[in-house]
Amino acid sequence: MNIVRFISTHADAGEMLFARRFLYGIRRRLSLPLTFLWRRLMMRTTVIAITGSVGKTTAKECLAAALEPYGPVLKTHQNQNDRSGVPRTIRAMRPWHRFAVVEVGTGGPGDIRRLARLLKPDVAIILSVARTHTNMFGNLENTAAEKAQLLRFLPRRGVAVLNADDQRVCRMADAIKARTVFFGSTPACDFRADAAQAIWPDRLQFGFVTGGQRFNVQTQLVGTHWLSSVLAALAAAGVCGIPVEAAARKIAQVPPFMGRMQPVALPGGAIMIRDEENGSPDTLDAMLEVLRNARVVRRGLVFSDQSDTKDSPRRRLRKMGQLAGELCDFATFVGVHAHHALAAATASGMDPSCCRAFANLQDAARWLNQSLGPDDLVFLKGRGTDHLSRILFAQFGSIGCWKSSCGITRLCDVCDQLKPDFDMEKALAAPVIVKGPR
Repeated sequence: MNIVRFISTHADAGEMLFARRFLYGIRRRLSLPLTFLWRRLMMRTTVIAITGSVGKTTAKECLAAALEPYGPVLKTHQNQNDRSGVPRTIRAMRPWHRFAVVEVGTGGPGDIRRLARLLKPDVAIILSVARTHTNMFGNLENTAAEKAQLLRFLPRRGVAVLNADDQRVCRMADAIKARTVFFGSTPACDFRADAAQAIWPDRLQFGFVTGGQRFNVQTQLVGTHWLSSVLAALAAAGVCGIPVEAAARKIAQVPPFMGRMQPVALPGGAIMIRDEENGSPDTLDAMLEVLRNARVVRRGLVFSDQSDTKDSPRRRLRKMGQLAGELCDFATFVGVHAHHALAAATASGMDPSCCRAFANLQDAARWLNQSLGPDDLVFLKGRGTDHLSRILFAQFGSIGCWKSSCGITRLCDVCDQLKPDFDMEKALAAPVIVKGPR
């Protein structure tokens, strides 16, 4: 008889609670050893691990798409790359998976070492060292040391795929004995890109050079900052024996991942580019670059706050308000410090009638619904913990959650508390048709 069924039949409430806690403790203690063993049994699966401060999820999606025609592929679900997500992915591996593409993130010092020991990758990709972990690691050198832990568990016949354009990543090759290949923009790279461009409404495209051949790569991604993610995917595909030209054709079909420079057509004809999943300085700079160069009739910004910075709220919001005043035709700021951004935006020349500050998301969503025009391009940018996604979804209909604070760290797209009264999947899948100057 099933032990849980036996206990539930013969135990009282107190005994049942004790038994549940006891069984949970056993399960928790056995989980990592069993995960470690399970990975070692998957000898026929080529495991490719991806880490880096930014771009992991997009690189994972691109690489998985490139590998899929050549055998069953397991990939990290969404961006579950933490201490629970990576073991969960490992336990999902099966003998018939030819490839497993696994994101590896960090929540603090030592996380990547522990996860890499479990994962023991055959191929390890390091994308970048950027300012997304400054509050946890203090400086970029400490961040680089954390990322480099992924390479410690490569077997001698493994391959490290490193970004030659990031000097901290490039130097990681000195400490490993496994084979190393480089991707980047310099002539010495094994996989090289040139002539990259992505001025909205055009998407990222570039020339790709490897093995004496050159061909053009077209993607659906918004902004040139995705170049390293796509290059890493092409390089890893090549390392796995996949023809890179065929890999590029598959990558051309990969849409932007949710919340990462993802264009969405709104019911009134405006386009919102949602980039609310990560508020770190490097992602903010990338968003501003796209905003600055976009070819549109009218451009705007919805902004809450920035993460991974030592600046005071007043200083960072005033800086953002000034940039909005210089780059945008309209802006909406949300949060308890939004008035600082509003003052700086109007001081920088923005028409006060086109600029608003709101303490809560619902009021901001309502104002946007009334003020957006059919040819507008508006960027949604903030910290993941601010859950700005609800401003986007409110443009399509009613939603069931307007919490002022939320301890859930995932995007609202996958939260059962959102409860939209419309078909969200259909709304987000609507084709993005760009009007205005080209």
